[in-house]
Amino acid sequence: ISFLMNQRVLGFGGDSALQWVRTADKATGEVHEVPVDGCFVFIGYVPNSAALAGQVEMNGRGEVVTDESLRTSVPGVFAAGDVRATRVRQVTTAVADGTVAALSALDYLKSAQ
Repeated sequence: ISFLMNQRVLGFGGDSALQWVRTADKATGEVHEVPVDGCFVFIGYVPNSAALAGQVEMNGRGEVVTDESLRTSVPGVFAAGDVRATRVRQVTTAVADGTVAALSALDYLKSAQ
């Protein structure tokens, strides 16, 4: 396994299966076409939570703190996926978070009526 850091993915290619990934270096713009057998794209560890700073409770890493129903410290505001404080950061858990947050929001709206 090779790690390509600070790259922007431009495209994927191959005949009947993935054979290469084209990337551009974020600093220099230099384009690379890398032969591959597979590819995992990883964006990073920094949660995209700046818009919520000072609005909801966050931990020291800038992750939104939630309860098990994904409620934040503000009533009616829910957080899901990698923006929230959680141990596991995978696509599958983020998708599950979306379901839990949506159902919790629905319950919240029903109780507000």
